[in-house]
Amino acid sequence: MPGGGGSPSGGVKVIFEQANMLAQDGYEVHIIYPVHTFIRRITLRNVVGTLKRYMLGFWHEAYKAKWFNLDPTIKEHKVFSLKYKNVPKTQFYCATSLETSYFLNNYPISSEDKLYYIQGYETWNVPEPYTSNSYKFQMKKIAIAPYLLEKIRSVGEDAVYIPNGFSFTEFGLDIPIENRNPHIAMMLYSSNNDIKRCSDSIAALKNVKDKISDLKVIMFGIPERPKDLPEWFEYYQTPDRKTLRKLYNSAAIFVAASRTEGMALPPAEAFICGCALCCTDIGGFGVYAIKDKTALVSPVFDIEKLASNIENLMSNVEKRISFAKAGNCLMQEYTWENAYKKFVSLLK
Repeated sequence: MPGGGGSPSGGVKVIFEQANMLAQDGYEVHIIYPVHTFIRRITLRNVVGTLKRYMLGFWHEAYKAKWFNLDPTIKEHKVFSLKYKNVPKTQFYCATSLETSYFLNNYPISSEDKLYYIQGYETWNVPEPYTSNSYKFQMKKIAIAPYLLEKIRSVGEDAVYIPNGFSFTEFGLDIPIENRNPHIAMMLYSSNNDIKRCSDSIAALKNVKDKISDLKVIMFGIPERPKDLPEWFEYYQTPDRKTLRKLYNSAAIFVAASRTEGMALPPAEAFICGCALCCTDIGGFGVYAIKDKTALVSPVFDIEKLASNIENLMSNVEKRISFAKAGNCLMQEYTWENAYKKFVSLLK
């Protein structure tokens, strides 16, 4: 892993789901959490950050994912770095991020035993060409979205396409789509505004409020409630799965304005629970956000268009219901069983 698993994360959840299925299938599974994953020049800033993580308890329980029910047979390890000498010796090794792929690339093992799970076009921690160069490493590569497959093929390499799966016991349609209040929207809040662009979603919803006075927004996230958030935004900090399912089922529309994603989980979970979708036109949403069929899409940073799309679906009940039903139907094929079959076939 690129770090500890203590905080909920979509990318981490995907890996944990695959790890659980491997363990339940009889494989011995190890998850390795490093204190640092420096792949560029070491600076005072990243050294200080590493020391902070060390002093704040990474070496105790903070690295473990208490928010996820890992199979009890899975062995979790904390190491200082992902150098080969520090990790357990096993048959297969799987890098789960850009940084970890650079360590795995140097392991003195067969390329057939190296896997690279590519969950996003990771250019936020390091500049190009670090990202595209990692796609050239001699490993079995996995892409979770078609646009990532295209990125990999653009440098002359190839990968297996394994879209994320979803739990249809964890999420489901409890309140009929036709019975929803059309003026209730929902969104994820993240402190990483550069990627998630939550400020754009909030601004668009404020614009909609000027025209639809009884608009209500349900927002959830890991951080504390953002300051200066209007009172008509309900905020739920780190809701459990049961609560999150209930929130999805109470909303009519899910809103997402990210500038980049891998294959984002919340909009897909919202589809499973009966929401329609207004989102940005990016590859990470494109797996399930089919323009004018399951979703209304807008250019990244275009707050006015996003607001217009939200108002459109709220005002057009038949369109909103049609989109929500089409999205819900589409998601039924994205099961963890299908994802796992493709993943384990790489090992076999």
